[in-house]
Amino acid sequence: MTALFKCEMNYIESKHLSQLYAGFEILKRKGIAEIHLHAGSNDNFKPILKVRVNDSFTIVYDTLDGLNWIDGSVQDNLNYFRNNTEADYYFKRSFNKQITEFAPGNCKVFPLGLNYNITPENLHKRSIRNSIKNGLRNNRAIAKFLKINDSDIFSEKFEYYPVPNKINKILFLTRLWDPEEVKQEHLKSEREAINQYRIDCIRLCKKEFKNHFTGGLQQDRFSLSVFKDLLVPYSLTKREAYLHTVKESNICISTTGLHNSIGFKLGEYVAASRAIVSEPLYYELPGDFEMEKNYYCFRNADELIAGISRLMNHTNQLQEMMHNNHQYYNNYLRPDMLVLNSLLIAAQDKWE
Repeated sequence: MTALFKCEMNYIESKHLSQLYAGFEILKRKGIAEIHLHAGSNDNFKPILKVRVNDSFTIVYDTLDGLNWIDGSVQDNLNYFRNNTEADYYFKRSFNKQITEFAPGNCKVFPLGLNYNITPENLHKRSIRNSIKNGLRNNRAIAKFLKINDSDIFSEKFEYYPVPNKINKILFLTRLWDPEEVKQEHLKSEREAINQYRIDCIRLCKKEFKNHFTGGLQQDRFSLSVFKDLLVPYSLTKREAYLHTVKESNICISTTGLHNSIGFKLGEYVAASRAIVSEPLYYELPGDFEMEKNYYCFRNADELIAGISRLMNHTNQLQEMMHNNHQYYNNYLRPDMLVLNSLLIAAQDKWE
């Protein structure tokens, strides 16, 4: 059977792009896509993937946090996008209608969707970039190195059934951002605000829900220097243990990331069919991911507690939200579906 899509792309090592590579690989194994990988370079270290499809049109997949192509204001970035983008179709992780207004001529922009890092463990154990430089000179060599089975991709079992645990547990494991790592004052202020809000959420949930709550800060140099009392042990944040804890938790809390981005954790919670309480989503998602259906929204401490309590006290609402997230995952977020949806959108538009 001839593949529907012939896709040529440069491989760039990035955890932001791992979900896309996995999706393309699964489509290749299903005979839907023919993949030609080339050794790529990414001098700007931006997680942006350009794919040439059927020698006919170009799709760009942009997994950046927010409008963050260059250092500068939102307006500076939108102008940069308009003047420096070469693509027929542009799928943006951090998508809003404002971006479409600044799309260059003949380029259509769409929401890409939630992101999460599902890279198989073996891809973390060596530098792909160095391996390519040291002798991966053709497509077959690269493809062999990147060989991914469906079972490898999901060996860490992000996926889970939409079934509540008997005991309602609440999860919020997060990190802080060091303001001194950035130069611009508005970025420093953003990090300080994110840090304080996450700390307040942890303290409040500890006080309100006690043993039902598992939460705290990931250990790193910055968090060790400022909030030692809220640190969680490494054993809890290791990948395997973390994913197990997600599945043990009926309710998971999500907060806004840098540049107003939607964090990876929201994608992980959806993949695990968990009930979610989240800050407002600044950017748009494809499909029918909706407030009250897939997550309860909170804008302050009172709304956070109210959303969690509502799910804890109404099992039917908890189960329904889990079921909705399970459906959304399989229709829009699962790696092969996320990529296939984008290819079909572009191809249908091209054929019309």
